[in-house]
Amino acid sequence: MKLNTNLIIGAALLGGGAYYAFKKGLFGKRPPIGKSSEEVIKENQAAIDQVAVDQAKKQALANVAIKTAQTIQQANSITNPKSFKGKVAYIQKELGIAVDGDAGRNADSQTNKTYNSVYGLDKGLISTSNIDYYKSKVEKKLTLVAVKNQQKQVTQAKNQVVADAKKFLDLINNKGMTARLLENVTANKFQFDKVKEVYVDMKSPRKFSKGTKFSKGEFSNQTRGAFVLYKDGSFVFAIDPTKFIVN
Repeated sequence: MKLNTNLIIGAALLGGGAYYAFKKGLFGKRPPIGKSSEEVIKENQAAIDQVAVDQAKKQALANVAIKTAQTIQQANSITNPKSFKGKVAYIQKELGIAVDGDAGRNADSQTNKTYNSVYGLDKGLISTSNIDYYKSKVEKKLTLVAVKNQQKQVTQAKNQVVADAKKFLDLINNKGMTARLLENVTANKFQFDKVKEVYVDMKSPRKFSKGTKFSKGEFSNQTRGAFVLYKDGSFVFAIDPTKFIVN
């Protein structure tokens, strides 16, 4: 017997109501002579079930497509702080400009231009490859002014004449900086008397030339008044720390 297509589709769509719909003639077909509606539906049940399965698969695929589209949309949304647009939106908000999640495509775009004037686009225009770096600069408040001040402080710390002997020793022995003589100096030679626990002047001064460099481990951790002590074997030479530049 030829399969009644209308009957199968209708049954799949209406599920348990297929039989009643058939009886009422909604499919425009009468049961073959000598067969009841129940018999026709029973004979075609496998086909009806397959149509229902196929439709369920199509619906499942459609649901996946919808969910995927929603996921992609969320991933690119400015409401998602982890997305590129979300990160751009954060930067825009901190800069006090319009928030739309679009950094622009050139240096004159509002976001790139404003960011460059405040923080500097040292890695090129804002893009997916540098957005985390630029966002980090905003979070750390590393504005051009702040960075310039930090660099100035570092320079001052690295190039200073230190009047305090203890601070001088800390910079050289603990911070790993280098001391360089600004002029020729003559230093008195001392040796530590372990019995009296004092330094004894050996009356044998030594000359040190301008530009001579000293680094970690060459100075005693102890001072002699306002002087630092350069070590040479069991002897030390007392030198005024203001005669050095530290960097």
